[in-house]
This record gives sequence, C-alpha cells and structure tokens, in this order.
Amino acid sequence: MACPSRAAAYPHRSAVRPSLIVAAAILAACASVSPPAGGPEDKSPPRVIRVTPDTNSVNVNEKVATFFFNEIINDRGTGAQEIENYFLVSPSDGEPHVSWHRSRIDVRPRHGFRPNTAYTITLLPGLSDLRNNTMKVGGALIFSTGPTIPKLRINGIAFDWPTERSAPNALIEALTPDSIKYLAKADTAGRFVLGPLGPGTYLVRAIIDQNSNRELDRTEAWDSVRVTVPQTGPLELLTATRDTLPARLLSVSPIDSVTLRLTFDRLLEPTQTIPLADLRVVGSDSAAVPIVAVRTPREEVAHTKALADATADSARRADSLAGKPRPPVPVLSQAARDSAAAKEPPKPSRAPPYATLTLVLGQPLKPNTSYRASIRTVKALSGRVSGSERQFTTPRPAPPKPPADSTGAPIVPGAPNSAPAPSPSPSPSPSPSPTGQPPAVPLPTTRPAAPTGGTPPSRP
Repeated sequence: MACPSRAAAYPHRSAVRPSLIVAAAILAACASVSPPAGGPEDKSPPRVIRVTPDTNSVNVNEKVATFFFNEIINDRGTGAQEIENYFLVSPSDGEPHVSWHRSRIDVRPRHGFRPNTAYTITLLPGLSDLRNNTMKVGGALIFSTGPTIPKLRINGIAFDWPTERSAPNALIEALTPDSIKYLAKADTAGRFVLGPLGPGTYLVRAIIDQNSNRELDRTEAWDSVRVTVPQTGPLELLTATRDTLPARLLSVSPIDSVTLRLTFDRLLEPTQTIPLADLRVVGSDSAAVPIVAVRTPREEVAHTKALADATADSARRADSLAGKPRPPVPVLSQAARDSAAAKEPPKPSRAPPYATLTLVLGQPLKPNTSYRASIRTVKALSGRVSGSERQFTTPRPAPPKPPADSTGAPIVPGAPNSAPAPSPSPSPSPSPSPTGQPPAVPLPTTRPAAPTGGTPPSRP
C-alpha cells in the first residue's frame, strides 16, 4: 500500500508557514525600537521637517494634522512625558487624539475638525529621539477649515503673584460665551499669545498646572479676567491659590526678643491696612506687650534695605572725616540704566498677597515664657474678614559660656605677652662606677613611686 505524500498528509502546512512568516514580521515591526549601534554619537535633538496641512492654509479638509520628523521619536514616556502631552489643539473639545508612527505623529481633535474654524496646533518643547536628545523649542501650526483665518490675538504675561515672578509654562485658557475653549502655553518668561481669534469677549484664565493634567485642581494657583478683543494692551494674569475661606493664625515665631513673625494659613489681601490697635500680645499675667510697628514682607524688605543704606552712608561719612579715600560711585548713563532695567525680570504691577506679618515690640519678651498673640480683623485674599489668636512660648535663654581655662593655654616661647620659658635645670651627671663601666641610666616610670612611710609629700 502506497503511503500518501507529506504534502497530502498535511494539506494545511503550506498555508500555515506563510501566515507564521507574516505574523513574525508584524511582531518585529511592532517591537520596541532602539538606537542603531555603531557610528558617531548623535547629540542633535529631532527636528520637524514637514507638516500637513501647510501652515496658514485655508479650506483644509484633512482628517488629521501630521508632523514629520527627521528621525524616530521616542514614544516610551509615561505620565507627563507621554507624547499626548506635547500637543495642544485650540480650540479644544477635550483631550486630542495623538498617534505615533515612528518619525511621524498624527494629531486631531477628539471629535474631529469643525467646519469654518481656525485651528492652532502647538508642538511643545520636550519630545526626544531614541538617544534622549530633547527638543528645546516647539512650534505652532495654524490653518483653517474655512475660507479665512482671523487676525486677532490675546497676548500678555502670567505671574506667580505671591513670589512676584513670572509663571513659566502656565496653561492659558480663553472661553467664549458659547463655551468654546482656546488654549495656549506660556513660555519660560511667562509670556503668551492666544489665537487666532475673532472679535468678542473672552474669559481668560491662567493656571499653574503642576500635575500637567490641563485642569484646575483645588490647590493650584490661578487667575482669570474678562477681555474684549481687540484688546487695548498686554494682559496681566496674577495667579495665586484662591478659595472662599477666611485666614487664621497658623503660628507665631519669635525672631528675637522684640520681633515676632505671624504666619497665616491663607494669603491675605495686599491692599488692606492693618492698624496696630487690631493686634495684641499678652503675657500669662494678662499684661499687654506694646507693639510699635507691623510690616508686610515687602515693607520688611524695604526696611532692611533702608538700614543697610543708612549704615553705608555712615561709613562713607566716617571715612570722609578721617580722610580715608573711597572708590568713586559709578554713574551710569541713561542708556545704561535703560539697558539694565530691560534685563531685569518683569514684576507684577500690583503688590503681592502675603501670608506673614512682622511685629516689632516696644519691650523685650521674657525667655521661656508663654504669650498669646491675637489679631482682631484681617482680610483674606478671598475677601473674608475674620480674627484669630495663637499661643506661643519664647525660647529658653542660651546657656552661659564656660569660663576660659587660663591654665590650659600653652606658652609659646617668643610669643607676645607670654612669660619667658623657664630654662631647664641641669641634671646631675652620674658618677662613674668603680668598675669603670658606664653608669646605669634609670628608666622613666609611668607613675610616681609610692612613699615608704611617714607623711605623704605635699603638692608643689
């Protein structure tokens, strides 16, 4: 009986092998890519070499916007480093869809591009290649699905108001009356440009987005202002943590015997004036300690600078009276002053909110004593007015310094104000032995010999 051929016995084997080859090829293509070995080390960040649609295009009907790079982009980031977080689509209808294709990234709004709408897709700095070379600058793609692109913008600067510094990378939002949301990111100096926009009224908000979720969380600083476009001048957004609660005394810390620092649990309204009559410091015996001054942090800085300037002026006058020469004070030209002012970082136009006050007392506090500080009325940044009090204890007095040991200081011969070193007394020379051998030299002992009897020797 003839045996069937191998192909006839296994009729599906010829079809299985090509399927396995195709599956292996797909798995190899989907495997994680790695930088090629050998060759010179690549230290250049990736670059965008082309975008579609072209920037400033109109009547666009593409389903996605595509960024082409000169090399493979690393897609292994997690959390804030995911590639979705490096693209902003404005106007926004939620988190955009971002798809990675090695050296190409496709971006589209969550629900697709709307007709007759101008879009800005912002590529933020931070994308990296397979060798972790990171893009330091980003870019923006602007196009319209309609026949025109509006020319109006909202520009300004976002500040971290309590620190009086700019808010780099702050998230900027602009809401229309029909809840269309436009997005932008501030640069490293806090400056931003939002648009293109049509004329109208917008509610503009800045958020210090600490966790990069593009949402306002309860503990994050923010500010909002209503703007009419076209705007008359640059916008200033003063971000700070805000709520609707009053401020309470959190702690009282003695700086020295006549200075106290009051710390509150919330920011205080910077425009308020706190009268001395609203502040009290009382001891355990109910005796009030007089208060002669209260200063905000900005006033404390100005006071310290004024003291330093007064000290410098006194030193200059003393040197002038003594005839000591001093280096001339440099006089800058107006152009040099303007150049120096331009290099200084921008500051908010309004005084910042604060959470501390400095109290200057009229008499010293007793050490290791309990006191109670209270404030009758204080306005929080929320506008709520309240009073509170806090007990504190002054520190213990410093221990006295031990007296100087006058007997332990070594005497250095020839040093000023030092007693002359005593000359060594000559030791008696041993007498020669009767046998003519060298005399025996006694060995030094580590302890004095015990007395043989009688009265113990007295201390010299």
